[in-house]
Amino acid sequence: MIDRLKCNGKRVKNCKKQSSALCFGNYASLIYYIAFINRFMGFLPYKLESSKFMYSKLHSVFSTIIIIIYLFFAIFSLYEINFYAIMDDRIPDILHCNSIALFGSAIFICSYASNRSTLQAIQRVQYVSHALSAEIFNKLIKTLLIKDLLFFMPLGIFILYVIDNHDFKIFFFICWYSFFGLLVISTLYLNNIYILNACFKFINNSLIKIKEILINDEPHLLRREYHMKKNPILLMELRILKKQYMELIEAVHLLNHSYSLKNEMILLMLFFDITFNLYFYLVVYNTEVGKITKINSTLGFAIFYIVYIVISISMIEIIRVQMKKIGSNIHKILVHTFDDQIITELELFSLEVLQKDNRFIMFGLEMDLTLVTDMTCKITTFLLMLIQFLFVPPC
Repeated sequence: MIDRLKCNGKRVKNCKKQSSALCFGNYASLIYYIAFINRFMGFLPYKLESSKFMYSKLHSVFSTIIIIIYLFFAIFSLYEINFYAIMDDRIPDILHCNSIALFGSAIFICSYASNRSTLQAIQRVQYVSHALSAEIFNKLIKTLLIKDLLFFMPLGIFILYVIDNHDFKIFFFICWYSFFGLLVISTLYLNNIYILNACFKFINNSLIKIKEILINDEPHLLRREYHMKKNPILLMELRILKKQYMELIEAVHLLNHSYSLKNEMILLMLFFDITFNLYFYLVVYNTEVGKITKINSTLGFAIFYIVYIVISISMIEIIRVQMKKIGSNIHKILVHTFDDQIITELELFSLEVLQKDNRFIMFGLEMDLTLVTDMTCKITTFLLMLIQFLFVPPC
């Protein structure tokens, strides 16, 4: 394992000599395309120095200009929606448009305010990912590219539809830019989560190999030379793994700190959009009571955002499973060893796993599959409330 870590160090040095956009053997190349889109939209003012993400004052000025322009058009859209009567005179329509403009602005402001902490989290994830081999990064890039292309494709089609079919383009462009920015911010977060999952999986695989060595009672290097020290190589490997685990947990905490408010705003925005889209589809576009007469883009985007939330939470649930496996793998090793030093090291490792908070949270709300259940109940409740507006007589 130590030889492997040394090889990984040499691989990182070799990859740094190449362009990060061309080499998929390190973190910078894997995250480059989505980080570039974040920078272009004003969310992440960074520059690459030796394949490291560093804060850039020049791009920070660019981000400030982009955010100011967006907020100006968002405020203009709110004025048009509420005072110029560009939308149909229906309460749900007005509420839906207001929620998009307000939550979009809140997400962009939160992202702009937390860009330094986001860069710190990215730097930490980049540091802990050095233990991964080039083969693992090549597997990750294929999965992430397919996922991101499938998620961005519907909004790419939507902007073409907006350009071709709507005379009033300011609000619909703000609407598209808000949802596209939402996906860009969330995708950068999920891609980092996916990389951390690979790092935790690497620790689990290493622990399993140590257990197999102990079960098979294979001779260890330098055992005879250091007969007073039992299993020195295994002890060193366990200490390295414990250190990697501590660094990974720190990266998780940094991601929680930088994305907590943004994730909450994103889920709220998607919650309201799904609710209103389902309402418009069930009540407005299908005029025959109790019958589904047609399927349109409104239902399509509601389903798309539901699938997006489920997949996002599922990715977080997968990494939580990997984190829980570490504790069980440590105890499996304890069963198969009688070495006092290894037992002591494993017990210290187990205490670290038990004491460290390994949850993904947003202001106290834990992100897991129960969150999907809660959102489903809330969407149903608000959908029934919106339907009640149909029975309210106009003033």
